[in-house]
Amino acid sequence: MNDLLRWTALISLAVYFLVDFLDSRRVEDEREKLIQLKALELAHKVTMGALTILAALYAFHPGTDAQIVILTMIAVALYGEVAAKIYFRMTL
Repeated sequence: MNDLLRWTALISLAVYFLVDFLDSRRVEDEREKLIQLKALELAHKVTMGALTILAALYAFHPGTDAQIVILTMIAVALYGEVAAKIYFRMTL
């Protein structure tokens, strides 16, 4: 399980930095600032919701493996922002 946690974290960070690098090459205008603001707001809401649900799950089911909770938070935090940016680029 430790290898799964390590590789998930490393791959997630690599994907996040790749998307961030490609995103930084875009022209900064008002539309991009709006997309970034809306994406970060949505990512924050999703992350806080996931944290609340995972905390309740772990509180009511203490037998749950803590590494699964950590992996889920990594995925929600990193991929939530990436998915929100893609979503708002398609809709705005």
